[in-house]
Amino acid sequence: MYMIMKGFNIFLFNHLYIQNQKKVKNSKIYLTLLFGCLIATISCSKKAEEIKPTALEVKVKKPGQFGLAQMTTNQRIRKQIINGVTYIPSETIQKPGKNQRTTNTVSFDLGNLKASKSFYFILSNTGDTSITDITIESNNANFEVFPKSIDKLAPAGESNIVPLLEIGVIHGNRLNGVGFQSLLAMGDNSVEITLKGKTFGENGQENVELKAQIKLFAEVMDIKVFKAGNEVDLTKPSFSSSFGGQESGLGWVWGYNVGNDPVSIENSGNVKIALEINPSALNSDSNQYYTIEVGEKLDLGEISNKEFKLFVLDGNGTVTNFERLRTGSDGKGYFVLSYQ
Repeated sequence: MYMIMKGFNIFLFNHLYIQNQKKVKNSKIYLTLLFGCLIATISCSKKAEEIKPTALEVKVKKPGQFGLAQMTTNQRIRKQIINGVTYIPSETIQKPGKNQRTTNTVSFDLGNLKASKSFYFILSNTGDTSITDITIESNNANFEVFPKSIDKLAPAGESNIVPLLEIGVIHGNRLNGVGFQSLLAMGDNSVEITLKGKTFGENGQENVELKAQIKLFAEVMDIKVFKAGNEVDLTKPSFSSSFGGQESGLGWVWGYNVGNDPVSIENSGNVKIALEINPSALNSDSNQYYTIEVGEKLDLGEISNKEFKLFVLDGNGTVTNFERLRTGSDGKGYFVLSYQ
């Protein structure tokens, strides 16, 4: 249509020019016709552009995907418990920063661990479709996960709360209660936390999974005691003494007879130890103070006749093997060496 009108305009213009030479008095009529045809041509051109097809933008919903971010220890957030699951406000994860992990396999380094502790992670759904029938498992018995299942995890923006995942690391003292439980291996430790669920994608229902690789460095305060070069079995005390029992909060402190043999102490743990030696009331010696680095052995010489010495070890709150070295209410280790 556009090309036809354009050709007609050219023809009309030429014809008008010829006629204008012959009949000047009719020029106004032809100019009016020319102007009308130009308007019609422009109108047809615009309509042709208006009906030109354009690509349709269709947003396809992404299947649900797990997102995991470690919660910082200084965050104070209102919590609520629903069906055994702890939830926090969803705005907590609106700006997760570099701590947010959304790939199928993620990793976290929890740093050094002195004793049992719980770590918290914010679980979210970074897709557009809900995740249901969620299970959470740990492959290390010393890393307990709470909760172990969640019914539904809505996409971000559809719910004003998100679940909080707790990983309780057992290293010495009990997480929920009193007493000694078990120790992690001294040094590097790791666990794999697996999250599984179901969501919907382009082909219907599909499985979704995230594996979190978590590592930490377990610290332990430990020593070895030697008399005449032979190691003393700290799990088999020779006696119990009230010396130091009150200040430690233990009541009674384990003691070991070393006779008149030379005594030495080795730092067999992986933390620095501040050692204080308190002589008994029968001895006029003043307290002695030492620092024992990791792997270092300290020679103390012989224990004097009829002398008791109380050894107080401070590992800055680091857990010990309670079957070898008992700790008081102040977190310090206590034992007694005797001449007998």
